[in-house]
Amino acid sequence: ERSPADAQPALRLDYQLVSRTGEVLLRGEDAPKRPFVDPDRRGDRYYDVRADGEDWRVYVRHHDTLGFSAQVGQEMDERTDLIWDMLESLAWPLVGLWVLLGLINWFLIWRLLKPLARMTRGIEAKSPTDLSPVAEESRAYEVQSITAALNRLLGRLDHALEAERRFTADAAHELRTPLAALASRIQVLQRSHPPEQAPALAAQLQRLRADMMRTTSLVENLLQLARLDPQSADAMPRERVDVLSLLQDAADACAPAAAAQGTTITIAAREAALVGNRDALFTALRNLIHNAVSYGRPDGQVQVAADREGQYVALSVKDDGPGVAPADLERLTQRFYRVLGTNVPGNGLGLSIVARVAGMHGGELRFGPGLDGRGLGVTLLVPVQIKA
Repeated sequence: ERSPADAQPALRLDYQLVSRTGEVLLRGEDAPKRPFVDPDRRGDRYYDVRADGEDWRVYVRHHDTLGFSAQVGQEMDERTDLIWDMLESLAWPLVGLWVLLGLINWFLIWRLLKPLARMTRGIEAKSPTDLSPVAEESRAYEVQSITAALNRLLGRLDHALEAERRFTADAAHELRTPLAALASRIQVLQRSHPPEQAPALAAQLQRLRADMMRTTSLVENLLQLARLDPQSADAMPRERVDVLSLLQDAADACAPAAAAQGTTITIAAREAALVGNRDALFTALRNLIHNAVSYGRPDGQVQVAADREGQYVALSVKDDGPGVAPADLERLTQRFYRVLGTNVPGNGLGLSIVARVAGMHGGELRFGPGLDGRGLGVTLLVPVQIKA
């Protein structure tokens, strides 16, 4: 066992004074009786030698004037023990230093990246239609540069989208007046040339009127999209909406088309009210019911219902028509997309409008089977209460 005096690493060296003839003139207590290094080795340097059965590390210094050399050696085992003692005494301080440096580095990195994390949260909190500048109060030049570049990009994108919406709205608005005038003239021509007098001309006028109605519908849908695109769930006007009244008004708007098809529309509302934009919800439901009537079978059934699904009100419209192939369901909400082989007049914007209304309310659009496993069922999920 070590005594307290031996607790600290000790440096024990043995020495020899060796004459030029190889005689050991003076030596330490534990030094070998024979020279560590023969006198004929004239270099002043370190030697690794073996003496008295032990390995030694020896340094030799020659004094030519005095005629002897000084040789200082240490056993290799003692050197190894000394190194291990030093490592043991330094290990814990080094571990503590490494931990301290790691904590300092972590703090500095966290402090430097904190503005970026805050900016990331701000960007993630934005709605898909929110192109307002990102707020960042960091004084770091790098973060300010990134924020400024991002805000410039958002500004250019916002201006480009606003110009596109303005062009669409202006073009659609300017087309309404001449289209209405053309529709009136077509009606006058139809009254002036009844089928009994000019059947060929009457047929051409009827086709022209159908084309005019499709064009007018396209213009109206473009105007609706132009009005809906700038809206978001946070910015749009909202109110308490009576669900039964909403369903009834949407069904009444489609009643003439349903009567022409011989389609029966039934209404079932199990949820009394929700909070949202009534005009937008009315437009969405009217489009869904109109699609169900138009693409359903003659003398068919259309069911309009409202039910509660967790924190959502499910506004569903189901028909018993031919339905839609599963491969086409994912593309139904794309603008101007129409299923191949469809003979019903349309412009492919109705479900795009419905999907936009769902997004405005923080909801979603879901497709499924229709009545009795036939046809198509479309469900508009709207949160009961939109978070401000």
